[in-house]
This record gives sequence, C-alpha cells and structure tokens, in this order.
Amino acid sequence: MNPQRIYILLISVLLGIHIHSQTKSKNSSSISKPEHQLFIGIDLLNPVAGCFADKKNYSSFIAYKIKNRWTAVAELGYEKNIYNKNNWNINAKGTYGEIGINYILTNNYEKSAEGFYIGARLGYSPFKQKVKKYPLRGMNSKGQIQIIGEGSLPEANVSSGWLEAVTGAKVQIGNSPFYIDFMVRPKFLIYSNKQKNIDNLVIPGYGKDRGIANISLFWGVSYKLF
Repeated sequence: MNPQRIYILLISVLLGIHIHSQTKSKNSSSISKPEHQLFIGIDLLNPVAGCFADKKNYSSFIAYKIKNRWTAVAELGYEKNIYNKNNWNINAKGTYGEIGINYILTNNYEKSAEGFYIGARLGYSPFKQKVKKYPLRGMNSKGQIQIIGEGSLPEANVSSGWLEAVTGAKVQIGNSPFYIDFMVRPKFLIYSNKQKNIDNLVIPGYGKDRGIANISLFWGVSYKLF
C-alpha cells in the first residue's frame, strides 16, 4: 500500500476513535482515571515539509506509561530521500523503527500527560539504496588526488542503526483527548552495513550527509486512548 494512503488511514483511525469515545462517554458514568496511559500518534511536520522537498517521510508512534514517570515508546516509519551533491547522487527508500523510553519531568505526571520529558531511542533501518553517481578519484602527474571520473552501483539492500537522545513536550488541545507533541532528537550513528564500502549517505529515519551525528525535529499529534 502507498505510504500516503497508510498515513491518511491512520488519521482516519484517530478521528474514528475520538468520535467513538465521545459517544461512549455520553452513555456511561464517569470513572476514575487509570494510572497507566496509552497514546497513539502521527508525525505532521515531515509530511508537510515533504511537499516542498525531496524527502518524503511518514511515521506513527505508540507510547505507554509504564509506571510513575516512565513511558515506553515505539515508532514505525517510511522514508524516501535523495542525496545529490558533491558529485554524489544516491536514492534511498525504506522503513525504519525505533524503540525507547521517556522520563516525565512534570511534577503532576500522575493526573496529567502534559509537560516536558527527556528520553532515549534505539533506531534501525533496513533500506534499499541506489548509487546513481559517485566520484572516482585518482592521482595526477603532480601527485595530487583529484576526481578522474564517476561510477554507479545498482540498487542494493543496506542497513544502519543509531542511538538518539530526546527532549520533548506534550500539550493537551483544550479538554479533548488530543495532544500536540514536539521533540528535538540528536542522533548518533553506531552501525552501518555498506554497499562496496560506500558510506550510507542518506538513511531513512536518521538523516543524510557524512558524519556520525545528526539532529531532527518532530512535531505531531497524539490521541490518548486511556
């Protein structure tokens, strides 16, 4: 199924759950709030930004409050992106997943899901990469290294893994079960399965460009199931 259609389906599910819960609440007596809390959500920032860029990224997440200030989080996404600079042209596409935990900093965490939190994630992406162009380097008559041509490689299966730190905030929209989520996420590459020893310059869920560190922003909406 097309990733855009999956994303639209997730939004429809969130709205459907909300309508169902509103109807159910009118026909049932009020009960005390459980200690545990469960959220499902989607990213909104990347799909909007994808309308104006090569990067197409769609992701959803589920978060479950385990105990006290601790929340377990799992994320699943799909990304298609291009690296095209410095004589390189690489296409990459594939899924990615992240699991981790958040620690709630807000003092009234027992009654409210709002507030600031910190956390950590372990991410992994098995994806397809096609190297359409890469520079071939050689030595000239003066003993200097320079670009002497270009090469290409067919599509291949590669993978990468990373660790990331998370600083975020969750804000409730009025009195509804919907919340706005915002996160800043520094990422650190720890593993790469390469093609012909060529660095994975664009990695779904992680980012692109050389180096072992990257940073991304997350802005989305989540729905509190209970």
